[in-house]
Amino acid sequence: MLARIRQAELRANRQPGSVELIAVSKTKSFESIMQAYSAGVTHFGENYVQEAAKKIEKMKTLDLKGSTYWHLIGALQTNKSKFVVGKFETIQSVDRIELANALNTRAQQAGVIQNILIQVKLGDEPTKTGVAPSLAPELIKRAVNLKNLRLEGLMTLPPIDAEAESSRKFFVQLREFRGEWASLVAAPWGSFKHLSMGTTHDFEVAIEEGATMVRVGTAIFGQRDFQTL
Repeated sequence: MLARIRQAELRANRQPGSVELIAVSKTKSFESIMQAYSAGVTHFGENYVQEAAKKIEKMKTLDLKGSTYWHLIGALQTNKSKFVVGKFETIQSVDRIELANALNTRAQQAGVIQNILIQVKLGDEPTKTGVAPSLAPELIKRAVNLKNLRLEGLMTLPPIDAEAESSRKFFVQLREFRGEWASLVAAPWGSFKHLSMGTTHDFEVAIEEGATMVRVGTAIFGQRDFQTL
């Protein structure tokens, strides 16, 4: 998978190493995660807070030669903010100011700066979460005033389609939104450089359109097996 990402970078005239692979390890066993780590994967994406917490704590008990980084990519309830701040490198699914406020409060209490991405909903699938593009600028303006958060960019999950090419228009939209909204984020409060977009079936298209993070699960771990530890 790492090799396919590097090849996609070259085809898109991107700098080698400019795209980070996030292995989506939700429902996967700890042993599967360690196999991916042994193959060179260091960033992992989880959807479920309780499941992820067990994996993160178990990883901490190991004497690893390199670091691992965890990303929360699933929808997050505001009342669970205390369980995620400081444990995840990036919380990618911030889609409302109430959640941002809760994360900021917990980050202040813990004495940490928490990286976040704003999840933008592109498409009309009712099961997908994210802030509407028309509301995103106001959310960004308010989020950058929360001093214990760093706004690092945008995330989206477009409607699933059998054809990878169908995702391109959504990836283009997210890239253009980042350019349009970048002036809202002053440098001290976030780089606003990241575009987290692209999954197993369309990550190469996402790389062509500027993704800096791709979230790949099935191509690494296979179909969900609903094992956790």
